[in-house]
Amino acid sequence: MFAYGQTGSGKTFTMLGEIEDLEFKPTPNRGMTPRIFEFLFARIQAEEDSRSDEKLKYNCKCSFLEIYNEQVTDLLDPSSTNLLLREDVKKGVYVENLSEFEVQTVGDIVRLLIQGSSNRRVAATNMNRESSRSHSVFTCVIESRWEKDSTTNLRFARLNLVDLAGSER
Repeated sequence: MFAYGQTGSGKTFTMLGEIEDLEFKPTPNRGMTPRIFEFLFARIQAEEDSRSDEKLKYNCKCSFLEIYNEQVTDLLDPSSTNLLLREDVKKGVYVENLSEFEVQTVGDIVRLLIQGSSNRRVAATNMNRESSRSHSVFTCVIESRWEKDSTTNLRFARLNLVDLAGSER
């Protein structure tokens, strides 16, 4: 999912919304990212419950990065800057040494979003007093594992939520 548009058009608000108190109670002003994970974790719970005979289990890991002036920074560990993009036959394209955190609840997601968002680069522009000057990518890798006919099965998915820096043109 990409949020794209002019500076000040509400891309970051659409993606995050009001997240400060979200850990404790859902608000109508929460953004797409918390809503997506509310749905995802509810669906995971329902699937695990309905397929307990197959011992279905999900594992979710998240990362949060920023791209600013062609440099990649880990928003969850801002001391990790100038990270490199790599490509692997099995992994595909990935960011080397990017931290990943296991998440099990929407609260876990919100904590990562708050932490990462506070490390994002912002500055004043002609159109917006406090504008995101970078692209951010919040990624969740979802792994499911189950047993059927004496075989262990694995399935992976990757969800990328991208908030692009705005343009003034």
